[in-house]
Amino acid sequence: MKSTREILVTSALVLAALCQAPSAPAQVNEARVAFQAGVQSYAEHRYAEALESFRTAYRIRPHPSVLVNIANCFVALNRPQDAISTFERFLNDPTVAPPPQQRTEIQTALAEARRHLATINVLVFPPGAEVYLDGDLVGTAPLRRPLQTGPGPHVIEARQAGGGTVQHQARVEGGGTVTLTLDIVRNRSFIGSVAPETQPPAPIAVITPPPPPPPPAPPPVVAVVSAPIVVPATNVNVTPPVVRVEPARVPPTPPLLPVARRVTGPSVTVTPPRDGSTRPVGIGPGFWAGLSLTIAGAGTAIGFFVYSNSLEDDYYRIVAVFEGETDPARQSYYRALGLSYADAVDQNRLISYIAGGVAGAAAVFTIGAAVYGAVARETPRRASLQVLPSLRGDGVTLSGTF
Repeated sequence: MKSTREILVTSALVLAALCQAPSAPAQVNEARVAFQAGVQSYAEHRYAEALESFRTAYRIRPHPSVLVNIANCFVALNRPQDAISTFERFLNDPTVAPPPQQRTEIQTALAEARRHLATINVLVFPPGAEVYLDGDLVGTAPLRRPLQTGPGPHVIEARQAGGGTVQHQARVEGGGTVTLTLDIVRNRSFIGSVAPETQPPAPIAVITPPPPPPPPAPPPVVAVVSAPIVVPATNVNVTPPVVRVEPARVPPTPPLLPVARRVTGPSVTVTPPRDGSTRPVGIGPGFWAGLSLTIAGAGTAIGFFVYSNSLEDDYYRIVAVFEGETDPARQSYYRALGLSYADAVDQNRLISYIAGGVAGAAAVFTIGAAVYGAVARETPRRASLQVLPSLRGDGVTLSGTF
């Protein structure tokens, strides 16, 4: 960056050049006023105002020497990329022959500005997408050279014909280098150099991740049966046995009682007293089934989640090896291997999330069954006893429910 005294010397030279240039007196006077305002603002460290004044003077009278002052303002405003392009524009002007000392100073300022540039290597998938830096089109993928910009936050975007777009915001440091991958097909962006492929790589032995361990076997479901279960037989033809009942030999003297009298004989029903007591329902089959499903789902979720973390560690080791390789064939091999590991991580984590959701739902059902068994109550069955005389009149018949 030039000092105030050096800029004033340049100002004097530029003002003299502006006055000698053939143009209307009004334009010369307007350019001189704008240039002097820029010199004053630069001396007072108001670099943004100085930049606008120098640009106004250059627009009225485009003298190449004004470009040096504009570039100095860009350096003061921490805009190294704009400063580099402006310095190079001045040096490449065929009508300018700067003194050796001034050329050396400008080349030194150029080297210092380049040292503050940040380099961004942009990998875009698929090829042919347009690449934008902070809203400005910089080229079409694949880019021929890395992007160079000033330090600070920047927005890098890839747009594909048809509507696909991926955007990534990154903060870069001056003098640093970062690699950014924009994947429009999978709608993702990440810092790294493992770029996806449009087609599977040429026949290369790909190591397939080992299959996930089988989920633990669920504990046996214990069912509490309160009454015997009778399963009727199916497709079985049973021929009832033929039973011959000989009529009883009754003496002819006593006549038989009429049927009506035998059916409508007296009866007595004995009902035990009820005390109004109740008892809890207790733990039923639903509780044990929900508990078994909870344990099985939780074990499956934990197993798949731990395995996905192990695969993720292997993925990052593959990425580190890929970035250190220089052989294109081995780079393609590790790229494909890294993508297969990334897919395996996503699949195992999805299974663990689904199993975890099932375990959570089963746990809620188990808790509900336990609360219901403890809170809900049922009334004991009522017992009754009925006494009837026998049809033959020689005894009584007892029947009832217990």
